[in-house]
Amino acid sequence: MTGRPTARAWLGLLALALTVACSEAAAPVQGAGSSGPRTDPHPEDPASFGALPEFHLTTAQGAALTLAELRGRPLVIGALYSTCTGPCPSVARGLQALQRELADTDVLLLVVSVDPAADTPEVLARYAARLGADPARWIFLTGTDAEVQRFVREGLWLPYAQQTGPDVAPGERVTHDVRLLAVDRAGVRRGWYEGTDENQVERLARRMLHLAGEAVAR
Repeated sequence: MTGRPTARAWLGLLALALTVACSEAAAPVQGAGSSGPRTDPHPEDPASFGALPEFHLTTAQGAALTLAELRGRPLVIGALYSTCTGPCPSVARGLQALQRELADTDVLLLVVSVDPAADTPEVLARYAARLGADPARWIFLTGTDAEVQRFVREGLWLPYAQQTGPDVAPGERVTHDVRLLAVDRAGVRRGWYEGTDENQVERLARRMLHLAGEAVAR
């Protein structure tokens, strides 16, 4: 794929196409114009968006986790937080659907908290249990604020902002993007799909079924 945009260019594209408000749902991504690439590719599309950078985060079980440990498995990655009163519950339902639909694959679901100060491993463990997450197939992550910001913004290319002030309710502390990122076995980004839209979640499921059938080397 020649002439591939830089990470900065893709961030500009995503900033135009993706929502940053936790209280609002995004419209389906349509790409960069009539002849530009879609950022929600169809299942067998070879489109890719560069390698996900290494990260160092902490699981709900208190264990350290890096991308290197996950290489070789397809990943779905999203950003949520446990007290969110916006669309996070809808995104969580989308992930529950993916857990069911991808049960016969080795696809791993990852969720990183964008409110890491409140979402300790213990809090995330309780949150995961409430959602019925299988810890072998659906991992919840937290870390320092700097680690999470770097992973979400520079790794997932998703915007988010933390709100402060005495009038900010816990469930409104963070505004964030609700898309889910598809990553292949080689650790390469392969598309973003809106986690609050059933059709987009189904499109992502088909994408992941295809990626699960790909070899590691591309």
